[in-house]
Amino acid sequence: MKTSARDILYMCFLPDKGLAAKNTVKLFVFIFIFTNGINAQHYQFSQFYAAPTYLNPAFTGANACSRLSLSYRDQWPSIPGAFISYQLSYDHYFNSMRSGLGFLFFSDKSGYGGLRTNQYSFLYAFELKLSKKYFCRFGVQPGFVSRSVNYSALLFGDQIARGGASASVESFIPSTVYLDLSSGLLLYSKQNWLGLAAYHMTQPNQALLDISTSPLPREFRIHGGRKFYIKEEAKKADKEYISVAFNYKSQLKFDQFDVGVYYTRKPLVAGVWYRGIPVLKAYKPGYSNNDALCFLFGINWLKLNVGYSYDLTISKLTYKSGGSHELSLRYDFCDRKRYKVKGKTILVPCPKF
Repeated sequence: MKTSARDILYMCFLPDKGLAAKNTVKLFVFIFIFTNGINAQHYQFSQFYAAPTYLNPAFTGANACSRLSLSYRDQWPSIPGAFISYQLSYDHYFNSMRSGLGFLFFSDKSGYGGLRTNQYSFLYAFELKLSKKYFCRFGVQPGFVSRSVNYSALLFGDQIARGGASASVESFIPSTVYLDLSSGLLLYSKQNWLGLAAYHMTQPNQALLDISTSPLPREFRIHGGRKFYIKEEAKKADKEYISVAFNYKSQLKFDQFDVGVYYTRKPLVAGVWYRGIPVLKAYKPGYSNNDALCFLFGINWLKLNVGYSYDLTISKLTYKSGGSHELSLRYDFCDRKRYKVKGKTILVPCPKF
């Protein structure tokens, strides 16, 4: 991420042994940021292909088998106030309808005030065969989101100004619920893929102050890549190859670019990623647009995929952030080599992590 809400939170919550009033101001800034909707990027996973339906609803059912995926991310553990994210999804492909159906649950907890976001979404994707080599998938993701803050854990400036009052004069909403709609498109062949996704298409109001509105800005994603086999005869066995991939996200003036490479020699997978746009974009003078180097190790064993990745922070947060840890687990409910789907000759070649 670039200058996002979490960067600002880091500046707000640096360990401070000063007066209590200083910490109080920091907490107030935290609430101000999140109740008035800072224009920043959304939650993310470094192993975004381990959470394909979270990346793009067009991936729903793009596995031939029923699929269960789980991701856990602990971002910047050295910074006070944890940033913990989870995602759980299940999807299945129905050959008779050439469609995929699924369900997605996402949860994120941020900061001292326990700002919690829970997302519940239904997934649908339709597959169209364009030619012998190319396929197209279109997906939609309707759902609803709940956001809440534990205000009892926070102390506001007006409480100190009024001699330690038990409650703030600010008018807060304990929680809010809004509908959300996203969609996506995926084009692919046996070795190439390209996806487009648009999130928060209706720009719902996510404010937690009853006197304000905070439209959630639309987010756009572009991702793709190519699979290269080490040896020409390895195509049929599909056991050793290199995958080059990218993921670009944009939300208002903030954007992010991930690019990296995976090496697969089944059952082992290793990868390295770079996140940032150092030359083409800087949000202010002197702010280098670098974020992290991501290192991945995974195991693809029978129907189970397990991955671990670590984000080494290379922005100005440096070692103070503690990096980011991420675990992923995916289970396929059939052996894809033995599972034959009439009229479907290829699967999306993108990585599993």
